[in-house]
Amino acid sequence: MAAKETKTQAVVTEKPTTRGATSGRLPPSEITKEMIAERAYHISQSGEGGTDEENWHQAEAELRQGS
Repeated sequence: MAAKETKTQAVVTEKPTTRGATSGRLPPSEITKEMIAERAYHISQSGEGGTDEENWHQAEAELRQGS
């Protein structure tokens, strides 16, 4: 009985683009209140934040400049 030869093909797929993902690139086209609130929360938890209002403004500024 002869060995059966099989061929396999590699399938290359691209990673799907995650909408709104930031990694030092351009900021997302629309910054939502939820995005600002989440960033403000992280600022407040970092120990380097100020008042809620200051954290909100800092978060908004960071998101607008793509940081």
